[in-house]
Amino acid sequence: MNWGHKIAIVIGVFLAGMLGMVYVASIQTNDMVDDNYYQKELEYQQIIDAQNNLAAISTDNIMSQTMFDVVITLPLGTFEQLVKGHVELLKSDTKSGDVQMDIKPDGYNRRTIPKSTLAKGTYKARVRWTNGDKEFYKEETVMIQ
Repeated sequence: MNWGHKIAIVIGVFLAGMLGMVYVASIQTNDMVDDNYYQKELEYQQIIDAQNNLAAISTDNIMSQTMFDVVITLPLGTFEQLVKGHVELLKSDTKSGDVQMDIKPDGYNRRTIPKSTLAKGTYKARVRWTNGDKEFYKEETVMIQ
């Protein structure tokens, strides 16, 4: 076999590899975590301020799990005058598994989400709430077994 045949084989293997990569790339799903990503990026300073408000009170995790529920426990001093709140559980591998719900003011610091409403896997939990005139924000990773 001369060097011309070897060059042709290398080029053929390279082209086959490139076509394989194009095929694999074409079957991938590319869901963004947020639909309005750019708008949220512009408002990010408010989230930084809300994180700092929470860090001044507590640095503990607010997400925990029981056998049947995911429990959100708001720290003391952040829920007594709860105006509004929102919880987002974003599934890392598919957007169809995302869960969003409001936190209703009821005077208690615990909110529960039944595990039966969640698929197994890893979630990015975003909890944002307003107590009086202060905003609070916490982001954590939750693994549902």
